Amino acid sequence: MGLTEPGQGARALQEGWVFKDGKLPVNVSGGLKAKGHPVGATGVSQHVIAAMQLSGTAGDMQLGSARRAAVQNMGGVGIANYVSVLEAV
Repeated sequence: MGLTEPGQGARALQEGWVFKDGKLPVNVSGGLKAKGHPVGATGVSQHVIAAMQLSGTAGDMQLGSARRAAVQNMGGVGIANYVSVLEAV
């Protein structure tokens, strides 16, 4: 998805960028496997959590100032790829 410069993914992990309090929080819900990865409902779940962040209703997962959220989902054998960008209005 290009969240970091090429070759900087490990640095993002090592420096904590992707943690809840980092500069680039990723999967604050624990990710798909933490939810049992329900095939078919995965994309819906990702969008619901993103919408909860943007509306300030994410409870313990809430990030301080979420204004935009990106959701990436891949289906089938990797041929169906989707990215949605949501913005609070």
